[in-house]
Amino acid sequence: MAVAAAPRTNLNDRVYETLKQRLVRRELGPGEKVSLHALAASLGVSRSPVHHALTRLVAEGLLTVKPRRGYYVTPMTEATVAEGYDVRLALELLAAELAVGRVGRDELRRFRALAEETAAAVSHAEWDTANAGFHEHQVDLAGNALLSRFYRELSINLMMQVIRGGRLEGGSYLPREHGAIVAAYERGDLAAAQAAIRAHVATGRRIALEAIEQTGGVL
Repeated sequence: MAVAAAPRTNLNDRVYETLKQRLVRRELGPGEKVSLHALAASLGVSRSPVHHALTRLVAEGLLTVKPRRGYYVTPMTEATVAEGYDVRLALELLAAELAVGRVGRDELRRFRALAEETAAAVSHAEWDTANAGFHEHQVDLAGNALLSRFYRELSINLMMQVIRGGRLEGGSYLPREHGAIVAAYERGDLAAAQAAIRAHVATGRRIALEAIEQTGGVL
């Protein structure tokens, strides 16, 4: 499928999104080699935007680059998922410690609105956007730019997109758990906020590990 010509920056983003969606939908299997030249030919673009996209996907953990061998799809294993969730939990707990009791009304209203957007999502694209926005806002409330950058670079939301394979994540636990986090922030209750965060991260970890176990331990 060719990607229509566009200004360089826009073309880079469109090629990146195309390749990311192929990985999210698992059109490329774990450990499969990804050819820069073949991708450029199939998309009808030069190698430059493809190289730009592959570099971004390596930084986000979806691809691995091996010296003198090229790019490969990074396998999702139980170990990598568990490590990702350990780091996510640590960052979100720290963010709560820095933010709870210090957050303004407007920021709290935005936090509540993001939780409601996640609950109302009707497609996987809407859900991914709303869920990422909810958790990134939660971390941003700490007012620590370095913490926010590390959290985004962790790319746990992309990891979950790959594990779900483009399917909408449902379940009544989502609005309940998101709501518990927001309510604790609204009350200024740090202990409750951190308990709610622990419970929510534990749910995500369990769902991810169960999905990987069903595929034989690798995805």
